[in-house]
Amino acid sequence: MRAALADSSAGTRTLVDELATFVVAVNQSLAVLSRAGAPDAELRSLARLTCTTVADTLARAASKDVPQG
Repeated sequence: MRAALADSSAGTRTLVDELATFVVAVNQSLAVLSRAGAPDAELRSLARLTCTTVADTLARAASKDVPQG
């Protein structure tokens, strides 16, 4: 993954850094929600949504980097 990122544009590296920060923030939030007694189903739902959001964002960014035509 590092090699792929090294070859990526500065914009993509920035996006990856932002997504990493997003994932860390969600992870911390999940820890707090868990300690507060949130149901496991809710925590799993948030984790799934986070994974989907990251995957969709990366896919959109990748499709913009692919030449059209």
